[in-house]
Amino acid sequence: MVGSLERVTQAIKAYSRFLITWHVDPDPDCVGSGLALLLALQALGKEVIAVSPDPLGDWFDFLPGIEFCRVFEAGFNPPVDAVIVEDCEPDRCGGLVPFLKSGVPVINIDHHGTNRGFGEAFYIDSQAAATGEIVYELITEHMGVSLTRDMATNLYAALSGDTGTFRYSNTSSRVLFIAGELARHGADPGAIAAHLYENKPFEEVNLIREVLDTLEISPNGEMGWITVTRMMLGERQWSGQRSEDLIKYPRMIKTVKLAIMFRELELARTKVSFRSRNNIDASKLARLFGGGGHMYAAGCTIDKPLPEAKAMVLEAAAELLAAEGAGVSGGEEGKGGNGRNSGTSQTAGNDLT
Repeated sequence: MVGSLERVTQAIKAYSRFLITWHVDPDPDCVGSGLALLLALQALGKEVIAVSPDPLGDWFDFLPGIEFCRVFEAGFNPPVDAVIVEDCEPDRCGGLVPFLKSGVPVINIDHHGTNRGFGEAFYIDSQAAATGEIVYELITEHMGVSLTRDMATNLYAALSGDTGTFRYSNTSSRVLFIAGELARHGADPGAIAAHLYENKPFEEVNLIREVLDTLEISPNGEMGWITVTRMMLGERQWSGQRSEDLIKYPRMIKTVKLAIMFRELELARTKVSFRSRNNIDASKLARLFGGGGHMYAAGCTIDKPLPEAKAMVLEAAAELLAAEGAGVSGGEEGKGGNGRNSGTSQTAGNDLT
């Protein structure tokens, strides 16, 4: 681990007006963790707003406290005392980055192992399954706030998202204990799962069909990949959860050790997501292209057209599998580690989804 929750708590007590933000392509962990923390700060009498660097899909609407969240707009300059950046380092906060570098005090909470920690106070635990696990500990053990049903709902959504609905190898006994405590405080697992995973419009299900038509697999079956073009997306909003929903398909093929999703952002800009298993280090591949993340979930953004980026990544991925894939077995996919209280440091540019 890097930093301490004690120092984070001291910084929280020192300020009265907060902005909470998270990474681009928001997912259930960053939004759920952020809203739970927002409600906890309000319980302490703090003034708090949440600002998302990217639009939120309407499937986030069920999360308590979402009414206190707005989407970033150019020229935004809120009158706050400090900013809490959670589930990422500040460089992943899109249009908010200049504001975060303007001298405003920053508090950083994250579980990505490539994050070195930023700001006046920080806590990075790469062994936490989700930032929601860290925020649960912060609220219940350090802030002196009683957990409410609304906080529990947000944190359960956070844990569910980053553990693949408690299927990934980062689903430790600690995670299951916390999930049980959240349910005991009023979180409804069935309702949360239905909102997150069984509430899609036809257009989104149709996108899955289009993307599956692009599914390819390497000759030896160890690598599978899909492609999402701008034409497929049209005017649809993207979210980090959609990354998970799509990349799971090549990953579920029995022989695949490394799943890749290519997403065309612009004519000369491509987002690449990696999910792996069997001890294949996806973050090593992502770092080759300026990205980062976890061992089993990582990503990068490449300033190249889709076909060129695709060729570069597939060549590097094949080399990685040839070097590391022979005879390995064991670990399964996940977005974090098993357990807590250990950590490594992070480089800027982490682009997990």
